[in-house]
Amino acid sequence: MSSASHATPTHTHNQRLLRWVRRLWLLLAGFLFLIFLLAIPATYEMLQTPCLLESRDCGSWAYPTPESIAILEQSSVSLQAAALYLIGLFTAVSVVFWIVGLLIYHYRRDRWFTLLAAHLMILNGMGGTSLVFISGLTFTDLPDWMGITVGLLTVPMYQFLSLFFLLFPNGRFYGRWSFIPFILICLNTFFWIVPNPVLNIQYWSPTASGMWLTIVFGSHFLVQIIRYRKMYTHSERQQTKWIIFGFSVPVVILFISGVLIGDTPAHQVHPILNGTLASMVYLPIGLSIGIGILRYRLWDIDVIINRTLSFGALTGILIAVYALVVTTLSQLVQDDGNFVVSLLGAGVIAVLFQPLRQRLQNIINRLMFGRRDEPLAVMTELGASLEKMLSPDAALLHLIEMTAATLRLPYVGIERADTTERVAVGNLRDEPVRFPLVYQGQIIGGLIASSRSPGETLNAADRLVLEGVARQASAVVHAARLTHDLQVSRQEILTTREEERRRLRRDLHDGLGPALATLTLQAEAAREWLSTNPDKSNALLGEIIAGSQSTLAEIRRIVYALRPPALDDLGLLSAIQEQARKLSNNDLKIVIETPENLPVLPAAVEVATYRIIQEGLTNVTRHARARTCKVSLAINGHMDIAIEDDGVGIPTPYRAGVGLKSIYERVDELGGSCQIESHPGMGTRIRVSLPRR
Repeated sequence: MSSASHATPTHTHNQRLLRWVRRLWLLLAGFLFLIFLLAIPATYEMLQTPCLLESRDCGSWAYPTPESIAILEQSSVSLQAAALYLIGLFTAVSVVFWIVGLLIYHYRRDRWFTLLAAHLMILNGMGGTSLVFISGLTFTDLPDWMGITVGLLTVPMYQFLSLFFLLFPNGRFYGRWSFIPFILICLNTFFWIVPNPVLNIQYWSPTASGMWLTIVFGSHFLVQIIRYRKMYTHSERQQTKWIIFGFSVPVVILFISGVLIGDTPAHQVHPILNGTLASMVYLPIGLSIGIGILRYRLWDIDVIINRTLSFGALTGILIAVYALVVTTLSQLVQDDGNFVVSLLGAGVIAVLFQPLRQRLQNIINRLMFGRRDEPLAVMTELGASLEKMLSPDAALLHLIEMTAATLRLPYVGIERADTTERVAVGNLRDEPVRFPLVYQGQIIGGLIASSRSPGETLNAADRLVLEGVARQASAVVHAARLTHDLQVSRQEILTTREEERRRLRRDLHDGLGPALATLTLQAEAAREWLSTNPDKSNALLGEIIAGSQSTLAEIRRIVYALRPPALDDLGLLSAIQEQARKLSNNDLKIVIETPENLPVLPAAVEVATYRIIQEGLTNVTRHARARTCKVSLAINGHMDIAIEDDGVGIPTPYRAGVGLKSIYERVDELGGSCQIESHPGMGTRIRVSLPRR
């Protein structure tokens, strides 16, 4: 109760303060828009006013200098036309920032962090490309207080932008070292405004300025990469990708422009090219911030990054190849301006474009998504590699390792229905996607795969490859299952054989051995008494005869347990009919339906068939209370046995007795199938199918 009472006033106070900040934001926005409107014509005038200072410290990079005016004259472009083009370009870029800022304020004004983003957008819109509109304000008669206010608002603009980048997307810092990029951006601002030509970045060589800007922006990227890997959700990752993409494009543009311009001083670069590059560097930042906050789900940023990397790398390589070809041919023909040389260079570029683009696209796809775009190749390689595996378990491990490496997935595993153990590689960080392993219509397990980042979903290409892997894994899992079953069967066979030997030894040692020893002793005693006491000798001989008959019966019992003699004496069909005749009576009629002739069957199948029918008929006579029972045999690739009666059926719940367990055990030993159907009062049907092998 007390905590709630304390929380409510605090929340109300924050909301009240936020409302006042929003009102202040609207006042600043109106003031900045007024300055923006005043700066457009002033900047247009500045772009037509030559700067004649020898030091070229004209206060803005956009001032026309004698060198830039000469370049325009060589290009047959007037200073007024260039100024009109540049002011239109700068104004269009600024309008984009104004629109983004107002949209952020309209839809996301309930948070301090997004208010900062909206302020940055309109501040950049007012300042223009590289603060060109701020420089143009010198051509106006603004009151001193307005000029001071504009200066106070624009000086920390890039610091605010750095702060925004370091706090994006959740408005919180991560680690004390997160302030280092902020310090670097402050130094960068100092290098832009310091009047000393040695320190001012505008007078640095393209290589030096490029390295410095790479360090400044790269430190911001490093912060985001660490946060991205350790603490972001899927939505925050997608938002961050947009921001990183927006800041990466300027770096690529600066790199390409540095390659094209080379060591040319800034004041000797074509003014239109210089202004266009400055706008291209400036614009992606505002657009990416707007999309990252407002509509980051509208487009698939991964595809955009993929295409940007592909065409950026393609452009850089083709430029380098063109420069190399033209330079080499110009040296050979001793003519730098030969049209044929340029034409040959363009021809080389045209020939290389498509194969190089395809090659680069494949490389980038593999780096980002693995080989999900090559399902046929992946399946072929998997199949070829699985052929070399010595065991199904090794093949299963190899399969998931290769799948994880091929698709760049952090976790791939396989679950089997016949065991609780899971074969897996990698670390499971999120809810995985499952693909069933199906063999002959039966689910025997599942393929488990985790997406590349938490919260991300696998797309159609990933699923297509994983479904193909699941089909491959189904056969491997089935083979592993058969191998395991075979090993278990071998152990059971060895165990059964040893148990059978133990039983025979026990029967022979404990039963027949003493019986034969007793007969021997009785025979010796009868021989001793034969001459002196014929009556006693005669009695002993009678005992010997009775003991011999008992021993013979025991031998027959042991032999019968190994294999019923009726099978050898009568054959399977006659033995079954004889068994049915013995069990039939006035209350039970047993009908036998069999083929006229049976093919030669393996001894194990023959014994199992006889024993199953014997157990089935015994159960009918003891428990079914049936009037009729029908036994059917059929050969259809398998030995099919059916035992049906019209008795009382098997009651439910029912615990299988010795007879039914014996039937199940004999079927399982041969790898057959057994189905028992029974309903109370409607009889019982036993269907057995044994393989003929």
